[in-house]
Amino acid sequence: MSKKDKKIEIQLTDAKVTVGKDNYEGYVLTIGKKVIGEIAELDNQFAIIKNGNVDIFYKKLEKAVEILIENYNLTK
Repeated sequence: MSKKDKKIEIQLTDAKVTVGKDNYEGYVLTIGKKVIGEIAELDNQFAIIKNGNVDIFYKKLEKAVEILIENYNLTK
Protein backbone atom coordinates (compact mmCIF):
# COMPACT_ATOMS: atom_id res chain seq x y z
CA MET A 1 0.00 0.00 0.00
CA SER A 2 1.56 3.28 -1.06
CA LYS A 3 0.96 6.68 0.43
CA LYS A 4 -0.08 9.60 -1.73
CA ASP A 5 2.41 12.41 -2.00
CA LYS A 6 1.15 15.57 -0.36
CA LYS A 7 1.91 18.84 -2.09
CA ILE A 8 3.41 21.34 0.29
CA GLU A 9 3.38 25.02 -0.51
CA ILE A 10 6.22 27.02 1.00
CA GLN A 11 6.10 30.81 0.68
CA LEU A 12 8.71 33.42 1.45
CA THR A 13 7.14 36.87 1.67
CA ASP A 14 8.55 40.32 2.37
CA ALA A 15 7.63 41.67 5.79
CA LYS A 16 8.68 43.98 8.58
CA VAL A 17 10.36 41.86 11.26
CA THR A 18 10.56 42.97 14.89
CA VAL A 19 13.87 42.42 16.64
CA GLY A 20 13.73 43.63 20.21
CA LYS A 21 12.01 47.01 19.93
CA ASP A 22 13.14 47.78 16.38
CA ASN A 23 11.59 46.87 13.02
CA TYR A 24 13.74 45.70 10.10
CA GLU A 25 13.17 44.64 6.53
CA GLY A 26 12.91 40.90 6.34
CA TYR A 27 10.95 37.84 5.33
CA VAL A 28 8.35 35.51 6.75
CA LEU A 29 8.48 31.83 5.81
CA THR A 30 5.14 30.00 5.78
CA ILE A 31 4.08 26.46 5.02
CA GLY A 32 0.41 26.44 4.13
CA LYS A 33 -1.10 28.89 6.61
CA LYS A 34 1.43 28.26 9.38
CA VAL A 35 4.30 30.69 9.96
CA ILE A 36 7.44 28.66 10.59
CA GLY A 37 10.00 31.43 10.89
CA GLU A 38 11.14 35.00 10.36
CA ILE A 39 14.34 36.21 8.77
CA ALA A 40 15.67 39.76 9.17
CA GLU A 41 18.30 41.39 6.99
CA LEU A 42 20.86 42.92 9.35
CA ASP A 43 24.27 44.31 8.32
CA ASN A 44 24.25 42.51 4.94
CA GLN A 45 23.57 39.18 6.68
CA PHE A 46 20.39 37.22 7.25
CA ALA A 47 19.37 36.52 10.85
CA ILE A 48 16.85 33.92 11.96
CA ILE A 49 14.57 35.53 14.53
CA LYS A 50 13.16 33.51 17.43
CA ASN A 51 10.92 35.08 20.08
CA GLY A 52 11.86 38.59 18.93
CA ASN A 53 15.60 37.96 19.30
CA VAL A 54 18.36 37.08 16.84
CA ASP A 55 19.11 33.35 16.96
CA ILE A 56 21.87 32.98 14.34
CA PHE A 57 23.30 34.79 11.29
CA TYR A 58 23.83 33.44 7.77
CA LYS A 59 25.55 35.04 4.79
CA LYS A 60 22.94 33.79 2.30
CA LEU A 61 19.16 33.92 2.44
CA GLU A 62 18.92 30.42 0.94
CA LYS A 63 20.87 28.93 3.87
CA ALA A 64 18.64 30.65 6.44
CA VAL A 65 15.51 29.35 4.66
CA GLU A 66 17.02 25.85 4.48
CA ILE A 67 17.72 25.84 8.23
CA LEU A 68 14.20 27.03 9.08
CA ILE A 69 12.64 24.28 6.97
CA GLU A 70 15.01 21.69 8.46
CA ASN A 71 14.14 22.75 12.02
CA TYR A 72 10.43 22.70 11.19
CA ASN A 73 10.70 19.14 9.84
CA LEU A 74 12.69 17.94 12.85
CA THR A 75 10.19 19.32 15.37
CA LYS A 76 7.12 18.18 13.47
